Amino acid sequence: MCISSMLRRILIPIGYFLVVAAVVLITVGLVAYGQGIEYDFKTGRIIHTGLVIIQSSPSSVPVSLNGKTTKKKTSYRASFEAGDYTFELAKDGYYTWKKTLKVVSSEVTLAQYVLMVPRHPNTTTLDTKTQIVAQSISKDHRHVAYATGGPEAAVYTLDLGNPKPVKIYSAKVATPEQPAETLLDVTWNDDASKLLVASQNGPTATHHLMNADGASAVNLTQQYGFNFTGLKFNPANGQQLYWVSPDGLRRLDVGAQSVSAVLADKVTGFQMAPDRVLYVQTTELGHSLWSLDGRGHKQELIQALPESDTYAMAFTTYRGTEELAIVPSKTRVGTLYSDIYGTNPVAKTIARDVSEAAFAADGHLLTFSSATNLVTYDLELSTLTGKLVTYHASGIHDLAAVTWFDNFHLLANEGGHLMLMEYDGANGTDLGALTGTFPAYATADARSIVALRPVGSGVGYTQITIKP
Repeated sequence: MCISSMLRRILIPIGYFLVVAAVVLITVGLVAYGQGIEYDFKTGRIIHTGLVIIQSSPSSVPVSLNGKTTKKKTSYRASFEAGDYTFELAKDGYYTWKKTLKVVSSEVTLAQYVLMVPRHPNTTTLDTKTQIVAQSISKDHRHVAYATGGPEAAVYTLDLGNPKPVKIYSAKVATPEQPAETLLDVTWNDDASKLLVASQNGPTATHHLMNADGASAVNLTQQYGFNFTGLKFNPANGQQLYWVSPDGLRRLDVGAQSVSAVLADKVTGFQMAPDRVLYVQTTELGHSLWSLDGRGHKQELIQALPESDTYAMAFTTYRGTEELAIVPSKTRVGTLYSDIYGTNPVAKTIARDVSEAAFAADGHLLTFSSATNLVTYDLELSTLTGKLVTYHASGIHDLAAVTWFDNFHLLANEGGHLMLMEYDGANGTDLGALTGTFPAYATADARSIVALRPVGSGVGYTQITIKP
């Protein structure tokens, strides 16, 4: 046998062994890397890392880490040993964003919500009036309706895609027989085709239903002879409205021109869900939550609720599960009930000393708030970790109203000023004075804010552009 043939017989198995060993080592390395295990060549030790991803609007913003400038810009992606790291984004013409993020080994810390707020946002005045007494924004955030006070009280609408105020209703002026009509409230139905206008004419409360352009106005109080205080549209049918009469929960069907018999008695509060009514009923055993669908079918959802005269409620569906937030006015404890239509609803106590609740549009965040408290519950992270994940905003005072700007940012009327902040209260920016206790709203594209602000000697609706 020649030497070359012997070498081949020896080297081929060795080659196969080296290839297999290399594949095994690479596989182990990739698995370790995927689990956040790396070798630090500087320190000569194995470390557990986590991944940080930061995305911003606008993008390509320089990133600083722990006070030191890096050469990287957003979108930013880097691995770090577990611990706390302070990131800062700075760009000319914008307020600086700064936040400490906690890196957990083998996990991704994702801050895709960074909003760089312009120092001098483009501002447009849409309308000015002497006094605004009520306002409402449509579900699609494309239309605003508002009622004015004073001698020329009226109801106006604004189409935010083509903002030009349109008067759709004028309040009745005083006569020798009766005082002037005072406007109290205005509400859109879900598809923004109709408006409900509440007013006071002496001792009489009146409700008008009209088309969005003011046509086909009907005096519901006069036609049906009921006091419709608390009347709410059925989201699934704009011709139907519900309210709690002295006898109990009833339905007004404008299309059929009828008022139902009492659907449920001893009702202390209700909330419209997309295809049904959720209501609280008082019985000899206490307070319970019920569901009533369009076919009249009733279902008890929660047998025992805390005793209270009224309840604030917010409803959403998140990842196929119905979620209901309830705040009894007596206890001021915010509770989230999950899977309320299932056989075993799960209750979680989220916040105390609160009075209101509101879900982000996609349902993954929930705020509970009061004048001095703002708590956000993270449904997504709580589900992933199996722990209750909440964020408590610090320094809150005189909080009059909270709405969602997008799925990660809040608009707050705090002390008469418009504050734009992240879901956890971080990076709050004061965007100027507001009028009264009215909330501000995001436009449909979540790029601008519509807010009622002081203008000269009166007030005006202002559109503030935040995102490019």
